[in-house]
Amino acid sequence: MQEQKTSVLVVGGGVVGLSSALFLANAGVAVTLVERHPGTSIHPRAWGWYERTLEIFRAAGIEEQVLEAAKGFADHRINGKVVSLLGKEIGRQILPDGDDLRAITPCKHVSLGQDRMEPIVRAAAAAAGAELLFNTGLIDLTQTADGVDAVVVDRVDGVERRIKADYVIAADGARSPLREKLGVGAHGRGAFRHQVSILFRADLTGPLDGRRFSICQIENPEFTAVLGHDDTLTEGTLIVTYKPEDGESVEDFTVDRSIELVRAAIGDPEYPVEIRDVLPWEMAGIVAERLRVDRVFFAGDSAHIVPPIGGYGANLGIHDAHNLAWKLAAVLAGHAGAELLDTYEAERAPIARLTVAQGGLRLAMRAGFATDEQKSQVIDPLAMTLGYRYTPGQPVHPSQLTGEPGTRAPHLWLDGDLESTVDLFGADFVLLAGPDGQAWVEAAQKLAARNEVPVTAFRFGTDLTDRESAFPATYGVAADGAALVRPDGFVAWRSSGSVDQAESELATALSAALSRTDIA
Repeated sequence: MQEQKTSVLVVGGGVVGLSSALFLANAGVAVTLVERHPGTSIHPRAWGWYERTLEIFRAAGIEEQVLEAAKGFADHRINGKVVSLLGKEIGRQILPDGDDLRAITPCKHVSLGQDRMEPIVRAAAAAAGAELLFNTGLIDLTQTADGVDAVVVDRVDGVERRIKADYVIAADGARSPLREKLGVGAHGRGAFRHQVSILFRADLTGPLDGRRFSICQIENPEFTAVLGHDDTLTEGTLIVTYKPEDGESVEDFTVDRSIELVRAAIGDPEYPVEIRDVLPWEMAGIVAERLRVDRVFFAGDSAHIVPPIGGYGANLGIHDAHNLAWKLAAVLAGHAGAELLDTYEAERAPIARLTVAQGGLRLAMRAGFATDEQKSQVIDPLAMTLGYRYTPGQPVHPSQLTGEPGTRAPHLWLDGDLESTVDLFGADFVLLAGPDGQAWVEAAQKLAARNEVPVTAFRFGTDLTDRESAFPATYGVAADGAALVRPDGFVAWRSSGSVDQAESELATALSAALSRTDIA
C-alpha cells in the first residue's frame, strides 16, 4: 500500500472542504483533500453569499473571480409565485437594491450557484498547492497519540493508499460518515421536510418572458415547489417536497415523473426537458454534540445543518473553515500552543446553535405560523453574518461594532495600495496603533523578533492613512491606543491608551491569543 504524509487531511470536496484546503494552502500548510465524487457539485445548492464570506474570499485571493462569475445573476431580483411559468402569476415582489454598506465593508452580497462557486475555490486551492484527490473515498481512519492514519481508495482503479496526517477536517456532509464513526450525535429538531432537487435542462427564455427570478414558487393543482434558474436560461432546479409518512420516497422521482413535474412547473405538458440529476436532501436543523474529537474537527454540514431560509448554511461552513484554518496553521508552525485548537469548538458551536435557531425562526415566518414572540427573536442578517461575536452576547449590526475583543475588526477605507483595513488581515496577527501609538508598534516588532511570533504592526498617520481619520473612535481607543487583530480578522485584544509597560502588556495579550506561556 502506498503511503504519504500530510499535515491536514480534509475529507469532503464540497465548498467547505475546498475552502478549508484553500485557506490552509495559502497559509503554507501541507494539505490533502479526498472526495469520493469525480468532481464538484453539479447542483446549485447554496445560491447566496454574504458580505463576510466575500471578505474571506477577498483575503484568499478569489473575490474578483467570484464577482465576475456572479455578474449574470445581478438582475435576478423577482421573488414571485406563479401557477406555472407560462400560466398565471399570483404575485411578485421586486427585491430591493442592497443597502449601501460601504461604511461597513468593502464587499457585497452576491448570488451564485454552488455549482459555479466550487470550481473557483477548487482551482485556487490547487494553485496554492493543495493536493485534491477526487474520485477518492475514505475507507478507514484511526487516531493515534501523534496523528491520524487514514486509508483511502481510488474509486476508479481500486488502488488503496495510507495517508498519515497531523489533523483531519471532516467536511463530509450532512450524513457525515466520520461523525457517525466517531460516535458524535447531534441535537435539534432534525428533519422539517424531505425534499428532492430536480436538476434539468430546458430553454426557459420563452417561459420566463423577460423575468429573472431570485425565488419562484410554483403553486398549482399538480403540486407546490420552488423553481430556480441560472443566468443562461438553459438550466434550472425544481425543489419538491415528498412525505415518507405517506409512503412517498425518492424512488418515486423517476426520470419520467421528474420530466412531468418540470413540465407542470413550466406550464406545457409537451415542453422539451432533459433531466440531469435528482438529489434527495432534508430540510433540517441540527448541531453536532461536539465539533472536535481529538485530532478530527467537524466543519460545514457535518457540524450543523441550517434550514435554508436565510441562506446561512454554506456561509456558516466557510466561516468554520476560516476560523479553524489559521489556528491549525499556527499550531503546525509552532507559533501557537496546541490548546489554541480547543477554541474552535468554543467559538464556533455557539454561533452554529444560534444560526440553526435563526433558520428555524425564518422558516416559521416563511410558513406563516411564527408567533409574535418568535418574530421578535429574528436577528437581522447583517448582524448574523457580520456582527456575531466570540464572546458572550447577541450579534449586533456591524455599524455598531467598536473593536471590542471577540468581534470582527471594523472596516475602514484606506488611502494607498490597500483599500480597506480588511485587506490587512489574513496571514499574521496585525497590531493597529493610533497616531500616537508608536510605543505599541515598537513593542510588537520586538516581541515578534524575539519570540518568532508572526505579528505585523501599523500606526495610523504614518504607516496607514484612513480616509476619515476614524481609527480611534471606530476601534474604541484613544490616539495612543492599539488593537490586536487575529489572522481571521477578529479583534483579540485592545488597549484604550498607552501603558507604562507596552511590551509586557502586549506579550500577555499574544500569550492568551496563541495559547502560549513563553512570550516575553
